[in-house]
Amino acid sequence: MNKKVLAVVLSSLVAGTAQAATIYKNDNGDNIKLYGGAEVGGTFVSDTDKTPFGTDTTYVDQSFATIGLKGQTGGFYGKFEVDAERQDWTRDNNLRLVIDKLMVGFNFNEHHALEFGRTDTAYDKVDSFGDLSNELSTGISEAGDQDNTIRYIGDFGKIKLSVSHSLEGWDGETNDLNQPVKYSYVTDSLYGAVTNGYIGYYGETFTVILAGETGDETKIYSAHAEAKFGDFTLGGLVFDQTKNFNGGTDTNTFAANIGGKYALNEKTNLIATFNYEDIEGAEDQNIFGVFGADYMYAKNIKLAAEVAAGDVMDNGESGALFFAKAFYWF
Repeated sequence: MNKKVLAVVLSSLVAGTAQAATIYKNDNGDNIKLYGGAEVGGTFVSDTDKTPFGTDTTYVDQSFATIGLKGQTGGFYGKFEVDAERQDWTRDNNLRLVIDKLMVGFNFNEHHALEFGRTDTAYDKVDSFGDLSNELSTGISEAGDQDNTIRYIGDFGKIKLSVSHSLEGWDGETNDLNQPVKYSYVTDSLYGAVTNGYIGYYGETFTVILAGETGDETKIYSAHAEAKFGDFTLGGLVFDQTKNFNGGTDTNTFAANIGGKYALNEKTNLIATFNYEDIEGAEDQNIFGVFGADYMYAKNIKLAAEVAAGDVMDNGESGALFFAKAFYWF
């Protein structure tokens, strides 16, 4: 869950496959571009006893905004990005400003690039690939943006791969044993030293990706695939994930989702996914479905709504979630 659709869209913006606002451009190709966006909305929970705020409210606001600059001179490029984000599902769920990216990179040629700084890990680019929902399906919790990250990007036509390593980058609080305190962080750098990556085959109608991550507090293996059959897309992912924060006991989750997306017309998609989670120590497996639709009001405005029903509440109890958001980007 918590897929952050806008982040996926902005990745294509800054990569040059969509149009950001050009502030400066030289005849030799050097440029500076401004990009950004906002997503406004959140999740309604069916059982007030299972919301983060108890019986006070059934709605959790997950609004988010970002703005950034990307520049390029010759083979060198850099990126600076600031996010306005919620602080997880807690009573102190206030917007805060976070420097999400501060990095430099170099394109050696059309096949190889290297990046360093506070930036996406390699896995972050593909962690939700195969999940056709906008938000509520089961998802992977990889390291995300990390401080002191070096990332290699390789593009060999239909074969694409990337690998990254992040040094210790904790920026939150620690307890008396110098262990990180979960949710006290300002960036995703709670993962500290972590290595991850992926390799994938990107065909015209079929794509398959293998990915993984290893570190002191995390270990993940996953497989992702999507296939297109005219107006219908079939997708899915499966993963095995082990987490250990605050020096506690390892928590292992094996999960999968498979779903379909049907293009009703040029602007509207209907979406359905089936989700399975087996969490170590839990009495039963969690099984739930997600049903929804999205509508492209314009090329840079998307409206999405979904319902998740089944074992979606705390500790896998039965209930329902309803998600609705509007996405805008430039």
